[in-house]
Amino acid sequence: MSDVPGPGAVQGTEPPRILLAEDDDISQAIIRPILTAIDPIDLTIVSDGRAAFELCMASTYDLLILDRQMPLIRGDKLTRQLRASPNPNFTTPIILFSASTSSELKDLGAICPADLILSKPIRSAEFLAAVRSFIAPTAKAAG
Repeated sequence: MSDVPGPGAVQGTEPPRILLAEDDDISQAIIRPILTAIDPIDLTIVSDGRAAFELCMASTYDLLILDRQMPLIRGDKLTRQLRASPNPNFTTPIILFSASTSSELKDLGAICPADLILSKPIRSAEFLAAVRSFIAPTAKAAG
């Protein structure tokens, strides 16, 4: 688990809190610089679904980014658990990444209550635009 503050964090403001749950080191290496382009940001990274679940039960985030295929608890299952009962992240926006085919993604969209499902490989511009759209109200409230 790591916290990465944005390079220009301003004293007295609350940067958007984002939880990234991704078990693949290469995907983490791709996603981290995309997210840190948002300045400031409070980024927490975990490598499995159970760690993500525990953090989601203990803290409120402005955005959850989950990989579908994680050890211990899959991202789609975690999403359903978070939406099923009151918890600190019951209404937090969720982006779910999946390496599934387009037809599998369509089926997944019908059963998974994520706010957005994106396919891998990650397309930086599309991903960054999605993240900004979900955290924009938070960033405006803090600034």
